[in-house]
Amino acid sequence: MEARMFELTLVSAKNLENVRSVFRDRVRIYAKVSLGNNPRTEKRSRKDKRGQTNPVWNFKASYIIGKNTVESQDIKLLIRFYCRRTGWDSEIGEASVSLKELFDRFSSLPQGEGSAKENYPVKFCGKNQGEVCLTFKFGDVSDFVPPSIDWGKLFLDGTKLVIKGGVLCLRFKLLVKEKKFNDVPIDAFEDVARLASDILSQIKEIIESRGVFVVVD
Repeated sequence: MEARMFELTLVSAKNLENVRSVFRDRVRIYAKVSLGNNPRTEKRSRKDKRGQTNPVWNFKASYIIGKNTVESQDIKLLIRFYCRRTGWDSEIGEASVSLKELFDRFSSLPQGEGSAKENYPVKFCGKNQGEVCLTFKFGDVSDFVPPSIDWGKLFLDGTKLVIKGGVLCLRFKLLVKEKKFNDVPIDAFEDVARLASDILSQIKEIIESRGVFVVVD
């Protein structure tokens, strides 16, 4: 399946909303990045401890996206900002921009420049409240194939590549849940593999505790 790499760096933000009524000098802000309204693509930055309402992260994230994803205004990069608080975290704004807009901006760069850099407005309660600085770049289109994994060890079946929300995903079916398919971003699949291995290990321990020996490689 034809796809390309999309890489971004969440550099910083400025003039974000301070929602703390007390300890207003203890603002700790982090961000969550996602693509195509797909929660499985969500990635979280560290919390900034120094910049207050002007945080700096230099947080890097990457996605493998479908070849035609950059042609749609509907598939967007979404960045939500949160203030860390005791007991709960408050959302303090979000920024959204289509991958098409980002790709068009990147494509307009002079030859030889590696990445684009732009500021985008942050909205809070429907109003502009600060801005976020990003750098980003897109790779060339190439053919991607599923990662080489022993599916038998992971109890997986029916694996294939699909585009969901613009992101290249691996679609698989757990043999123990034959009616349910799962679409996982290809760059996050290693986490799924580790999770599946952990589940198998737990099953092995339970069975062996009942006097039955099972070998799981």
